[in-house]
Amino acid sequence: MKITIFLKILNIFLLLLYTFCIFNSELRQVWFSLFVLFLSIPILIKSAYFVQDSKLWLGSFLMFIAIFNIYVHFYGLSFENIYPVYILIFGLSSFLVFAIFRQNIHLKVFVICIFEVLLLSIYKFAYITIIEFIFIQVLFILFVITNMLVRAKINTRSN
Repeated sequence: MKITIFLKILNIFLLLLYTFCIFNSELRQVWFSLFVLFLSIPILIKSAYFVQDSKLWLGSFLMFIAIFNIYVHFYGLSFENIYPVYILIFGLSSFLVFAIFRQNIHLKVFVICIFEVLLLSIYKFAYITIIEFIFIQVLFILFVITNMLVRAKINTRSN
């Protein structure tokens, strides 16, 4: 069976499943997260079949976001306590692409996201003050920007 026919059948099945979930009173509150979750499944299948890193990143990002939003809704977590996880999800999607396609830029994005999540978590748990947080954040941003500029200069040199 061709992949396009399979994806059309899968999309129809996912649409029917989504409609069933929306009519379920328990799942009606997370309709958008379910939509994003069901949207990510064909994207991930396309990324596996056509071996596309951009679809893998987008599909995994959408899936992680949807699953986490459903979790947040059912456990009643507030955004002010969990917002670093969204940065972590961005990094995890990049790490997944790095693990499969070995693109170093995605490893760098993952490390930057992990460091940012650690920094935000240290601040959220009140281990450092706001002044220390801003100081470390500015130093980190300057480090990332200078590293990017140096890499850009190295990559644009003609031999």
